Amino acid sequence: MFSAHLTTTRPVERPWYAWLAFFLQLATALTAVPVGLSLMLDPSGAGIQLPTEWIQASVFGSYFVPGLYLFGMNGLGMIAGAALIWLRHWSAPWLTGILGAGLVIWILVQLVVMPEVMWLQWAFLAVGIVLGFVALFWLRRTDQLKLW
Repeated sequence: MFSAHLTTTRPVERPWYAWLAFFLQLATALTAVPVGLSLMLDPSGAGIQLPTEWIQASVFGSYFVPGLYLFGMNGLGMIAGAALIWLRHWSAPWLTGILGAGLVIWILVQLVVMPEVMWLQWAFLAVGIVLGFVALFWLRRTDQLKLW
C-alpha cells in the first residue's frame, strides 16, 4: 500500500535551501562522472594519477568498484537528484538525504582505506553533511518527516 502523500502529482514546495542542494549535486556530479568513468575504464588509477599501491592492499584490489560507485551514485545519482529538485518532485528531499548519506559513507570509506588524506575529501564530506541537513529541514517543512 502506498501512502496518500506519496502518490500526489502536486509539486513539492521548494525552499531556498533546496537550490543549495541542487547546485551541490550538480557540482558533485560534474566531478564524479569523469573520474568514475576513468576509474572504470582504467582500474589501475593511472589515468588520474592514483597510485595502484593505495588500492591493492584494500578489499577492492583495483579502482573499478570505487569508480563504479563514484560514477553511479555520486555522478548519475546526483544528476537525478538535481533533476528531481528542478521538477519539484515529492521524492527530491528523500533522494537528497540518501545521496548526502551515501557521500558521507563514500568519504569515510576513503579515509579508512586510503593512506593519504586530501583537502577534496574534507570538502566532499562537508557537501554530504550539508545535503543531509537540507534533506532533513526540507522533509520537515513539507511534512514528509515528523521528528519533533
